Amino acid sequence: MTRQADTRFANAVVVHPEPERFQDAAFAELQIAPPWSIGICFNPSCGKPFNPARSWQIYCGTSCQAAGTAEMRKWGHKMALPMLVHRLGKYDRQDEGVMERTRAARRYVTQVQSAWLADRNIRQREAA
Repeated sequence: MTRQADTRFANAVVVHPEPERFQDAAFAELQIAPPWSIGICFNPSCGKPFNPARSWQIYCGTSCQAAGTAEMRKWGHKMALPMLVHRLGKYDRQDEGVMERTRAARRYVTQVQSAWLADRNIRQREAA
């Protein structure tokens, strides 16, 4: 016997408890000033020209997309905790320890961003 699906909530509004991806939240801004060149692989170790199958395609293929995902994961994991720590203490003006911790978190994120950009630039030069 086939069981009927529960359809009580079939037309309910979808709840999105998490923020959408940056590419979706900043779609218009990325259209105006994309940080990548259309038709050039965004993987700095590749950087080869390609014909995008979709307007939003930034990698030339699945291996470069996987490398990009791994890159975002690597650097994102380094920045996740300090970004949270920064946000937790951003508005505290009473506790000097929290304020110092917040400044350290912001400094660290800035340093990691600079290191990430330097890493991408080195890989781009090596690929050229």
